[in-house]
Amino acid sequence: MIGDFIKRAENGESVYLCDVRDAFSSAGTTVLCEAEPVIGEKRRYAIGIPVAGAGEEAFVREYFHANIYNLISVLGGKRITLYIGHEDEYAAELCASLDEVFQTGLPRALRTGYGKCLNVTDRVNAAMGCPPFRFEIIRGKCPNEITQSEPAGSNALSAFKNAVIAARDAVLCGMDIGGTDIKAVGVKNGRIAIVKEYDWFPANMTNIGSLIEPILLLARVMSAALSLPDAARPNELREAMLRKDASDGEMRLALAEAEAEFGTFQKFDGIGVCFPDVVIQDKIVGGETFKTRGIRDHSPDYEREFSRLLELNSMLLEHCRPGGVVHMANDGSLAAYTAAVELAHSEDAAGIASGVFAHTLGTELGTGWIDENGEIPQIPLEVYSCVIDIGNYPAREFGVNDPRSAGNFNTGLHGTLQKYASQSGAYRLALQYFKDGAPALYRELFDRGFIEEKDGGIYVAVYPNDMRKPLLDHIMELADSGQPEARRVFREIGKYLAVTWKETEFILCPQAKRRVLYGRFIKRQSCFELMREGANEITPVGFTAGDSGLAYTPLMKNLGADQSHTVAQFGQAVGAAYFAASRLRPAGA
Repeated sequence: MIGDFIKRAENGESVYLCDVRDAFSSAGTTVLCEAEPVIGEKRRYAIGIPVAGAGEEAFVREYFHANIYNLISVLGGKRITLYIGHEDEYAAELCASLDEVFQTGLPRALRTGYGKCLNVTDRVNAAMGCPPFRFEIIRGKCPNEITQSEPAGSNALSAFKNAVIAARDAVLCGMDIGGTDIKAVGVKNGRIAIVKEYDWFPANMTNIGSLIEPILLLARVMSAALSLPDAARPNELREAMLRKDASDGEMRLALAEAEAEFGTFQKFDGIGVCFPDVVIQDKIVGGETFKTRGIRDHSPDYEREFSRLLELNSMLLEHCRPGGVVHMANDGSLAAYTAAVELAHSEDAAGIASGVFAHTLGTELGTGWIDENGEIPQIPLEVYSCVIDIGNYPAREFGVNDPRSAGNFNTGLHGTLQKYASQSGAYRLALQYFKDGAPALYRELFDRGFIEEKDGGIYVAVYPNDMRKPLLDHIMELADSGQPEARRVFREIGKYLAVTWKETEFILCPQAKRRVLYGRFIKRQSCFELMREGANEITPVGFTAGDSGLAYTPLMKNLGADQSHTVAQFGQAVGAAYFAASRLRPAGA
């Protein structure tokens, strides 16, 4: 059985971790893992360990380490306790290797590979007043089964409805901060009054100031644009600020002129922020995403540099009135929250009683979960870091920046969702399928400047023009037009999403079975349907598109009626505005 998995991997096929785990569930011995989150109850997982033959040990080790790595990436926590039998020497040796493999004794800056997930966990632990993560190994029988408490039964539906009520009379800004752009909406008088899109490339930044400044600049732009009167000169200045291609200098010049001519700007009641990193109690505490890679690589003291980002909420609060709020969450969590608020106002409102699970598909895979209590669980939930594929050995030959690679940009680990259910996954599959089945399309990627050859590899072009979004749009257009290899790309990504469903079912077992998808991948209905087809080849998964069909609240309907800006693109920003409003008291309450 192990030999068959290895042969498939050598042939370039995916070998899904969930399938291997199922195959090993009754083979050899079992390690019982007890994970203890920072907040919440302990969870237990059984991981089967087979007897490895000659040449198979490396595969079994990778399988075991990937399982532990996924638990830490999703749950974080204080520790994982591993229970093994007195006679299980092979399992004991595997467990004893974990401190070295995950580099528990090394400083964060020196950790690589599997150890990177502990950087996030330890930052979360520090923010919550807990010691660093540790492994414990116990030989012998584990204690009695854990008794799970009943859901607290908070009134989630009422909370979602109150956020919409509070937004009616509030001046709000909702920001969706991504890896290639920032999308923002300004809300006033119960409607979306302004929309702003801003392209950026945070992964190329070398200090936190470069990341923070554009966000604060956009907050000023949104405040000014909402404040200016409706007349010729103010409209000219407003347009200069809100143009998608306006440079930072042009926006600052328009802001200075607007303030000189029309006075100070109205402050917000609330700013909601959707940020692509781990967010605990409105503070960004992760620090291991692709977006901060350049800062990690260039900072002599990354921990000190990254800590400046902890104060982003306080900096944004300066743009709010006294008593105003800044409410921040991870992009995946905001996706789930956005879906929950919309569904709370639909005919299917009762269906959110068990919570909502959501993914955002863009630069990376965002994941969010609103549980059966209507709460965002306080766990890292870094599903994009999870390993789903321990096969496809040929893709390991390329450097992580080569689009043919399946290696994680940050950890170097192969088979993580960052390179599967994401734009990087689309690039990799398109290059493979086009080269094998549509060589003219493959050559066109180079001829049109999407891909370039240099330094012995190939890369997505980012200079002088950033071609990441245009390349994804090109692949989607081909799929939409019926091109077979391009359509195959999105079916395969659908399979990856189904495998993601299996992995999150194993780790979290959420009561919510519906999956809502947001992001650029669902801008075209045909691509969404292809992903759904691919997923159903693996396992039936109920996918809902977070597009105009998921628009039930006033602001989202307002956005859905916009001819220039879609729910798929700006829905997260609207959800962020409602998220801020959820901290305000509705009028008359």
